[in-house]
Amino acid sequence: MTSRLLAAGYSKPQVGFLMRNTDRMTSALRAERLNDKAKACGIDSARAYVLGCLDKQLFPAGAGSNSPLDEMKQTSGFWGRKRLTVRELLYIGHFHACLGAAKEFLFRG
Repeated sequence: MTSRLLAAGYSKPQVGFLMRNTDRMTSALRAERLNDKAKACGIDSARAYVLGCLDKQLFPAGAGSNSPLDEMKQTSGFWGRKRLTVRELLYIGHFHACLGAAKEFLFRG
């Protein structure tokens, strides 16, 4: 994911910030919470599901954008920051969608 983000124009500080929080949140997923179907694959597969989903969301085949992705936006606060670029907000939004899908389909309750 790190190399994909860098190739897509994310700066090293942006990638560090995003991956640090991604690692923190995916590490919080616990094997004992996996549902019966997901237990056979294990927690590492569940964590990989989140990153695979994120990859498909952020880098759909053949997609391109002319949006000002480095424009700063004032927010109420995400991942400990109140000012984020559009690029960071896109990543965070897609990450939470993929994390939510994993929790719904792979984990109990």
